Amino acid sequence: MRLLMCAGEPSGDIRGGELLRALSSRTSVEAFGMGGDSMASGGMETVLDIREFSVMGFTEVLLSLPRVLAAERKLRRLVLSRKPDALLLIDYPGFNMRFGAWAMARGIPVVQYIAPQTWAWGAWRTRKLARSCGLLLVILPFEEDFFMNRGINSLYTGHPLADQVPMPLPEPRGPVRMALMPGSRTQEVTRLLPEMVAAFRILQAGGEVSCASVALSESVGRCAYPAAGNGLELVRGTAEALRNASAALVCSGTATLETAMHGVPQVICYKTGQINFLLAKILVRGVGRIGLANLVAGADIAPELLQGRAKARFMAQAVRESLGDPSGRATTERVRLRLGPPGGAGRAAEAVIRFLGAG
Repeated sequence: MRLLMCAGEPSGDIRGGELLRALSSRTSVEAFGMGGDSMASGGMETVLDIREFSVMGFTEVLLSLPRVLAAERKLRRLVLSRKPDALLLIDYPGFNMRFGAWAMARGIPVVQYIAPQTWAWGAWRTRKLARSCGLLLVILPFEEDFFMNRGINSLYTGHPLADQVPMPLPEPRGPVRMALMPGSRTQEVTRLLPEMVAAFRILQAGGEVSCASVALSESVGRCAYPAAGNGLELVRGTAEALRNASAALVCSGTATLETAMHGVPQVICYKTGQINFLLAKILVRGVGRIGLANLVAGADIAPELLQGRAKARFMAQAVRESLGDPSGRATTERVRLRLGPPGGAGRAAEAVIRFLGAG
């Protein structure tokens, strides 16, 4: 089975690597395309590296548009020259929906793994999605019915985090520790981390917490992070930051699900440029929350601090309240029950093989 795979962000690269390894354990796979270290370690030939394309926000996307369009042209030429059996597209919706629609129009099968959040952005994007893939594999429990009801061949395979967070969850030990998780993109880290660190210092000065761990992202330069010391340590990845944490400040996104899966009470934070925020307010429809943990739980299990409220004093107060709530860990664990059993990448791989008749 020859696949052109395409992911454009660090989280998609991780999911793509998991899926490729699951496919390779079940059938013979030749994979090439756009991705990062995880997909490469899974056996993909990297033609384009995602480090050139991992941007967020409307204005940032516009500034990067020339190189994004050049990448799209290169991938199209690759399809025509190497003739893959199918395209396997992972997340990265704006790019992948265009690329998938182009391939579908030429009779090339397309599988999309991880759905764009069209349940937030409106029905017009759902119609575009229907033209861009023949099979949509979703990882959030409410998405299968949403897309099936709109005529898209969809299957819920379970969330990959179910494989990554051990049970039972240990109670935190030792000094009261915070996890600071400012995101996986440079824009997120530079906007949120200074406020998160300042919130930690407020709580540390009041004797409410002793130390904090900052989750480093491999896709963000070290210069974006502060120096360690005085109770602040820098650790690799979100899982290490959450170890023994009693509370967390988390950038909105998949990290909020991981934090909930670890049973750590969290405060969800998000800040973007004012133009991006105003455009999002106009375009986003149908959801009253932005944190995936809240969306999956169907309840406000974590406070959300957006834009002007993503400030140190508000963060510190919200963490203070979460530390004083004895039900916080049990409340967040409900997310685990909604994300399905372990083995999501394997179920996704089997669905791809069935769809392509490559068993």
